[in-house]
Amino acid sequence: MVNEIFGKIGYPYIGEWKPIMAHNLYEPGDRTFDPSGAWLHDRQDGPATIVAGGIILVALVIAAAAILLFKDLMPAADHRAVAARPTISEQFGLCDDLAGAACVLSADSYAYKGHYYRLADISVPSQIGAKCPAEAERAQQGRIALAAMMNGGAFEARPDPIDPDPAARVLVRDGVSIGQLMILKGHARPWSPKPIHWCAGQPR
Repeated sequence: MVNEIFGKIGYPYIGEWKPIMAHNLYEPGDRTFDPSGAWLHDRQDGPATIVAGGIILVALVIAAAAILLFKDLMPAADHRAVAARPTISEQFGLCDDLAGAACVLSADSYAYKGHYYRLADISVPSQIGAKCPAEAERAQQGRIALAAMMNGGAFEARPDPIDPDPAARVLVRDGVSIGQLMILKGHARPWSPKPIHWCAGQPR
């Protein structure tokens, strides 16, 4: 009887008629019909793809905002660093004025724009209170040598990150410490908290 009903309306009944009905709904140019009916269970990925694309778009927007933020902050950080490590290009003479404009006071100290500073990375002979003539002579030679090195071109006066003394400085030109050059030239020794006997082997 079912066969007769479906025969009258143009759909042959062969037991499993749902795929046949679905097949008859195809239009010319549609994809090839799959008799198994598996296409009826195809997953629709459209919404998931849209959600994933939205997440990527939001991530890109956040990344762009972060780049702009750091771009605005970096110049300020660089400005602070330059202010803390000024470049000095003045010519230095010799003087005994702690409030001098630009002059060398000793083999490890100088005055700049009315302030006293000292080189934090070296120990040098003392000219005032020298224990022997040789120490006084070495101190004077070191003073002249330091002035010559400071006048050799622009340099940075960096606060010593270890020494809490606000007057402590490390003078750097082209990445090289002027204090280390003083050591190489024999005018100073690496800084030490212990006193150095500059008169050893010298007559007093």
